[in-house]
Amino acid sequence: MSAFAAPVPDQVPLPPGFRAGGVHCGLKKNGDPDLGILLADQPVEAAAVFTRSRLLGAHIEVCRDHLARSNGMVRAVLVNARNANCATGRQGVEDARACCRELATRLRCPTEQVLMASTGPIGAPLPTDRIVSHLDALLARASADRGIEFARAIMTTDTHAKVAHWHLAQAEATGFAKGAGMIHPDMATMLAFLLTDARTGAAGTMEALLRRVADRSFHRLTIDGDTSPNDTLLLLASGRTAADAGEVETALTRIGSRLARQIAADGEGATRLVTVQVRGATTEEQAVHVGRTIATSPLVKTAIAGRDPNWGRILSAAARAGVAFPSESCRVWIGSTDVFAGGKPLPGNEPAAHRHLSEEREVVLGIDLTIGTANADVWTCDLTAAYVQINADYRT
Repeated sequence: MSAFAAPVPDQVPLPPGFRAGGVHCGLKKNGDPDLGILLADQPVEAAAVFTRSRLLGAHIEVCRDHLARSNGMVRAVLVNARNANCATGRQGVEDARACCRELATRLRCPTEQVLMASTGPIGAPLPTDRIVSHLDALLARASADRGIEFARAIMTTDTHAKVAHWHLAQAEATGFAKGAGMIHPDMATMLAFLLTDARTGAAGTMEALLRRVADRSFHRLTIDGDTSPNDTLLLLASGRTAADAGEVETALTRIGSRLARQIAADGEGATRLVTVQVRGATTEEQAVHVGRTIATSPLVKTAIAGRDPNWGRILSAAARAGVAFPSESCRVWIGSTDVFAGGKPLPGNEPAAHRHLSEEREVVLGIDLTIGTANADVWTCDLTAAYVQINADYRT
């Protein structure tokens, strides 16, 4: 269980025109909400980014098909926890379609305007009857002030809900995410949902916008280096309010970054949120790549868990990222303290670095490659024995 006890609001504002809710349908053994809904008063424009894994959760095929047939218009998103509906064959796809069809019937909208997402253990049949039998209660529960119920309903091994909200000059945006393990986004994060009442620009630009948001937020997150076959990032935009396109993109990126940091802080077994700062790269993409290489190093992550300012592990991880840089001129720091510079270690500074790792829950590691002016931050967490225990017992 994560050592972080991040404050979670009792309510999270939703942009006008959206409702949300969650109920327990029998998937979680503890009775917590496990079925959630995001509902738009009218069909809204939508864009999606999915995992690039060759193994795909059943809901991804359904979502792609529905988005294509509805011309990107969505009325509702149904999400279940504790069952990934992945590696379940054609029956899994048909089960997801059946859930969408049943919800669409109740909403009196075309089936293709309903999307579904699933998360949890892989390989078990989707309990369609349980889900369908609770749709009426879920719809009755959905309201403008129950966003936090949705956030809790989509949790699996998360210790708390992940939510973020942003006020634009004329509009609003809200984000939800879930994830604590199996997190190393490749096109999206495990499950994340962005809502706004702002106009997002000309037709056909929403997906490009969403990919840019993902690249600057969720793609800079890693917990354990394992991607999920169910990774899904959805953006729903009602377009009810005119807003500056740049302001909308900035708001969505900030929400995505906040959610990414919340996921990293809640990494399975985590005791430290880690920001890896890469400076002095030739391109931003190069800086992100070096940062992700450091952030996924088990040796770096276990050193943080042991509060060991082992700068050699940081430098070695950067050196295997495939980016040429001069070790004699690069600089490595922990917290605000340099531990390697000018080609030499700085052992006198290690006590201060150790204090930073020991006393701060949000810790910083950094390297200046000294080969350019591009920078990037990547977020991760430490790797503890609790992570091993959680995943050893995941299905038992």
